[in-house]
Amino acid sequence: MSTIRWTIKGMMAGGGVFLTIGIVKSVYSGGPFLPYLNPIGLMTVIGATVGGLVGPLVGKAVENIRN
Repeated sequence: MSTIRWTIKGMMAGGGVFLTIGIVKSVYSGGPFLPYLNPIGLMTVIGATVGGLVGPLVGKAVENIRN
């Protein structure tokens, strides 16, 4: 699989995880998540960035294990 595909998959996975964590923590604190969109958005961007950087590394490791 190409590096770009692993980067996109990593970005989507990392962003999705951080988005979910942000929303769950916001709702768990007892209030709606709409007033906290800026911190949730920031967490999502951080998760997507980390996922995009780590995705190709994980992809290469998976390819090495398969071969």
